[in-house]
Amino acid sequence: MILKSPNSRLSIVNLLADFILNKIPKEEESIIQVVDCLNFYVIKGKTTYITPLDIATIKDEFISKHESLLIDIKITHTIDLIEYESKLSKVTSSVFTYHDNHKNCSYHSSQIQSFNVDPTKSYDFDFVLKEISEDQNFIFTSEFPHGYSLNQGRLLYYYGKHIFYNIPPVHNKNTFTFVMSTEKGEDGDQMFYIIHNQYKEERLTSAVLDMFDFDMTWLETQIKKVDWSVELTNPLEDYDFLKVKIKDFVVF
Repeated sequence: MILKSPNSRLSIVNLLADFILNKIPKEEESIIQVVDCLNFYVIKGKTTYITPLDIATIKDEFISKHESLLIDIKITHTIDLIEYESKLSKVTSSVFTYHDNHKNCSYHSSQIQSFNVDPTKSYDFDFVLKEISEDQNFIFTSEFPHGYSLNQGRLLYYYGKHIFYNIPPVHNKNTFTFVMSTEKGEDGDQMFYIIHNQYKEERLTSAVLDMFDFDMTWLETQIKKVDWSVELTNPLEDYDFLKVKIKDFVVF
């Protein structure tokens, strides 16, 4: 995942996507995407919600709330392409990669180190660190999980973070990919496994399945109480309830 500078255009489109999403009741299914085309913002997506949003009013409210982040960014024109009363099935499986860095497991330690040196820039990581140059990009689009309602993979993403924060340190293994599902296989076992360097981590997967029941009800309750904008305005921090430790987690 890209570590976004809070004042960057890339961060603002994600912040706006979540801001719009939060105007839709949380029991609805929604995917909202925002595209910044140099001050002209295209707002697209789908939602099961039947009442069209007043995007002009929402835009003004957003500008007022985040004025300190928009010093060099002007949101002058928007176009609403959201499809209302859409059919959206719940996402039951997905794949996420997490990193051990003692801060926020969505980001690799090299991203965090670079961000601490220069927080005005954004940094991506795909085996190697990549600085995001806003001068060479004319269009920026919001990305998952921002703009996605909980049942569109976002709750799975948070639950994966909770699991990751509970995994004891594993020698020379700082990055894991979780293949996650809310469903069980034909044998009745939870569909979940962990990959490191393209190899399945059998013992670690077994330990997780022994300790976690994949009941996310408590997490859904907690995540609905918090302000999701802090994920972008303070990107190095993470929710305390995701880091709560469970007892007796041991990898044999």
